[in-house]
Amino acid sequence: MPALLLHMHQPDYRHPATGVPIMPWVRLHATRGYRDVPRILAETGAAATVNLVPTLVEQLDRYAAGGSDVHLDLCRRPAETLSPAEAAWLVEHGLHGSPRAFGWFPGWGALRRRRERGDAFDVRALRDLQVWCNLAWFGATALEDFPELGELRRRGQGFSEQDKALVLDRQLACVRSLPALYAALPDVSASAYAHPILPLLIDSGHAARNLGPFDDPGFRRPEDAADQLREGRRIIEAWVGHEVRGLWPSEGSVSPEAVEAFAAAGFRWFATDSGVLERSTRTGRGPVWRVGPMVGLFRDHGLSDRIGFVYADWDAAAAVDDLERRLDGKRVVLALDGENPWESYADAGAAFLRQLCSKVHLQTCSALAAQRPTGTVTTLHTGSWIHADFRIWIGSEADRVAWRLLRRTRDEVEAAGPLPEAARRALWRAEASDWFWWYGPEFQTPFAAEFDVLFRAHLAAARAAAGLAPDPTLELPLLARDEAVTPPVGPVDPARADVFAWNAAGTIRVINGSMAPGPGWPAEVRYGWGPDGLALRVLGADGAAVVGWGAEVAGPPWVLRLRATDGTVLPDAGGWPLLPPVSRPELGSAPAR
Repeated sequence: MPALLLHMHQPDYRHPATGVPIMPWVRLHATRGYRDVPRILAETGAAATVNLVPTLVEQLDRYAAGGSDVHLDLCRRPAETLSPAEAAWLVEHGLHGSPRAFGWFPGWGALRRRRERGDAFDVRALRDLQVWCNLAWFGATALEDFPELGELRRRGQGFSEQDKALVLDRQLACVRSLPALYAALPDVSASAYAHPILPLLIDSGHAARNLGPFDDPGFRRPEDAADQLREGRRIIEAWVGHEVRGLWPSEGSVSPEAVEAFAAAGFRWFATDSGVLERSTRTGRGPVWRVGPMVGLFRDHGLSDRIGFVYADWDAAAAVDDLERRLDGKRVVLALDGENPWESYADAGAAFLRQLCSKVHLQTCSALAAQRPTGTVTTLHTGSWIHADFRIWIGSEADRVAWRLLRRTRDEVEAAGPLPEAARRALWRAEASDWFWWYGPEFQTPFAAEFDVLFRAHLAAARAAAGLAPDPTLELPLLARDEAVTPPVGPVDPARADVFAWNAAGTIRVINGSMAPGPGWPAEVRYGWGPDGLALRVLGADGAAVVGWGAEVAGPPWVLRLRATDGTVLPDAGGWPLLPPVSRPELGSAPAR
């Protein structure tokens, strides 16, 4: 009988100077995954565990109390009152989401094409944009409860201010419904307060256990890890009104020292990835493992990723049948992101979730963890659910610049005297995993500058709360991001159908001079070493694959030519044919974590 864990997380988008979120993704997810998952679990009576991050529920509570964000403020305004600068900001920032959604909803897609053509947005188009950048996000249960939303989607354009007010009213209703939905769930687990990589808070040097020798930024604050664990558990228990027994450590990041801290904070079980288990010393068999003073659950990596990255294009019944066949009666843990995967499902994942919860006999992680351990981990590997290492968060120099700045600020704030609570919480938020996720070369986002701003703002807020003078270096972006060539930072796996297959690749930015690249013209080459040798992926300006995994190639065959430093073409034959493998659907990407 599988145990299912769905992890709900978005970064803390609140700017510490104002308390106002500078990005809208928590509010928008609240109308889809955050609502659909507990509603469908309740509707089907399925037993599953939902994991919550405390800074996420703090943001949800703020919206439920009537709070706004920069994006929502501009959406609320009558379209005709927007200044040219405000209208331009909304056009630039309001057309983000799953790439697939722009095809599902013609009115939404028409606005995206309008921007891509460089066409002006008149008042009518601006109002349609204000409506669509909220309307496109509603999930299945909201559409069932508020059928007028479906009517607006079908109309597609020509919305009125009254239409917009209705959409925003229904959005607020969805946000306000969440606490009761989660309180009714049979099992809720928690993460540490601000979603930090706990083993790195305890000792950043422990990353050498999975990365090998590296330039350790020297962050060692086990007391911060302990405090974030205790506060995280306290907040979630207060929010749902019952005991929290389990922990999803941020990004599945664990170490022997971290497990001791988990237990000291009152957690009874934790979950991470099978890749960590495979690198650990163990006796016996799973799925319930004794790990020091706790029970450890290790998710089935492949099956979990099939839900997150593969089944979106399948018929729901066929997908669940395939999953059942692969489960074959085994007791396993299925653990995955509880919000972002549903962006790729045409119905926000409702049919798949309903089929899964109705046909597969699920159990909670707490129920599984309460069973007698069937194996013992004698030496736990230090790592995360991604490649069983910490490369994404501390493997690049960009990451380590941020860690050194965090260490310096943390030390200076403590040296200033007794730590005020406001400074403590600002430091916790600066320790969040999310900022380090975007600093390295593995992932790209149009909001990289905003994440950099938030990280530095939390550090500045900690200094201010401690009575320290402003640090001028916190006013400057950490690193320029315009390198034409970046090296690979780990292996790639073109055969895998998940978002991390190419995240360790190096990048070669194609320089096009003064001419804009035409359709299908390469804008970037991603390269690295795969299981069979050199692997390449050529991306167009729109991010779609031109050659490589997921690509369809038309016209004459591509040829790869490598030149030595003296200009000699290797091999002498002049090049190797570069042909795509069997086509797979593009995954698209979520706008934020």
